[in-house]
Amino acid sequence: MDSLTIRVSRDRIIFASYDRLRNMLPDYAVCPNNPDISLNANVHQAIKATDMAQQDYDFVDIFTDEPTLLVPLKEFDEDDAADIYYFNFPSLKGRSKVCYDTLPYLNALLLFSIDRDAGNTLTDYFPAAKLHSNLTALMRQYVARYPFSSTLPRLYCYLCEGKLTLVVVEQGKLHFANTYNIHNPADSLYFIAGIAQRFDLSADGERVYVSGFGPEAATLAESLGKIGLNAFFMDDNEELSHHPIAKIEEFPYDLKVHLLKAYEV
Repeated sequence: MDSLTIRVSRDRIIFASYDRLRNMLPDYAVCPNNPDISLNANVHQAIKATDMAQQDYDFVDIFTDEPTLLVPLKEFDEDDAADIYYFNFPSLKGRSKVCYDTLPYLNALLLFSIDRDAGNTLTDYFPAAKLHSNLTALMRQYVARYPFSSTLPRLYCYLCEGKLTLVVVEQGKLHFANTYNIHNPADSLYFIAGIAQRFDLSADGERVYVSGFGPEAATLAESLGKIGLNAFFMDDNEELSHHPIAKIEEFPYDLKVHLLKAYEV
């Protein structure tokens, strides 16, 4: 089965082709973005410069890091999806396309968007492509990791490429999810402290779990003791059972989780 995963973010575009039934490691290419040109122009350049992007694939999944909005399944109306999304993210109206992922067994959907021009370029090159949020696999992983015996809330913190995503899971269900832009380490502590207070987390309760891309996540986990929280750093290698993909430093944790389908184990 020939499949291609493309992860598009403001810093880089990653191409990965992986068959977990036949190979331990994927073929991949990482293309850093040029900040002086548009995302669409970066997509064009990345596709032209990457040999694996020139091949034919049966399945193509495209992941974007644009803002997300968690919506209960019973309240979702596809006709209203764009209006709801742009009400929350008005700056994206007119330059993005709104999509959604279903979160199986969680009775929720995740609204997200992709830059309209970049999205059109990608779907022109890969007509069979499906669009996803890079947080979908991550949220499924967090819920799967929540112990069945627990009834207390857990706060999962994901620090990646200048963004902090906070997810609260309680009794195996998603109760909160939001992403914040981070300009300095103090921003992360501020947002985490606010959500911890809202859900009555403390050093004596369930731990705060921190994962991320690069050394900043481990530093954040160490820093949370300063605000009275019991933090645990989720090392990629430990979380993903020492799989070789876990050791690929160029891959963010969310991409590793998607490729390994770790939440299905």
